Amino acid sequence: MEFNGWNSFEDLARACGYTNCNKSSNNANDTSNNNATNNSCNMGCSDIPNGFQSLDPELFIVIGEILGNIVAGSIPFNVQNAVGNWLQLVGQAILTYNAQQQYFQGGPGRYFNRIYYNVTNPFCNTSSTNTNQNTSSSNDNKNSSKSKDKNSNSDNNINSIKNEVNKIESLELRINQLTSEIEKLKNILEK
Repeated sequence: MEFNGWNSFEDLARACGYTNCNKSSNNANDTSNNNATNNSCNMGCSDIPNGFQSLDPELFIVIGEILGNIVAGSIPFNVQNAVGNWLQLVGQAILTYNAQQQYFQGGPGRYFNRIYYNVTNPFCNTSSTNTNQNTSSSNDNKNSSKSKDKNSNSDNNINSIKNEVNKIESLELRINQLTSEIEKLKNILEK
């Protein structure tokens, strides 16, 4: 196998295992060298054109670290500072845009409460009945869903209070048992 060098960053990424499923290739060698299967191509089917969804996260970090070392080693320290700060600004702008987009699409979300533990995790079965119901189309449906939520919340509150009362009663019983055992031990030691 002869190494002809890399013509682009995509060649380097492809050599490291990156697959680009957006390009259709008629070359049989090209598809055999691509480590992509139909499943991995479908995995990134909704990615941006020439995106990097199928790129391994560790490789993604290593590529960034290598590029940072190459750039830092070839420019003076005052330019390193300016370019590094500018790149941080670009990254912060992207993150801020993304946060606002998530907030716009998902709404304000929930306030912290322990009943929401794993509530959005699709792999966990949760018994939380306090979910948002934003699918009602009329005010009557909204009012009925609010009353259902209030009823389920009050039922949950009543059940949790009953559970707490049961715990307190069992603790009181155990305290009484321990107190009687201590008294018996005191009587034995006094004799």
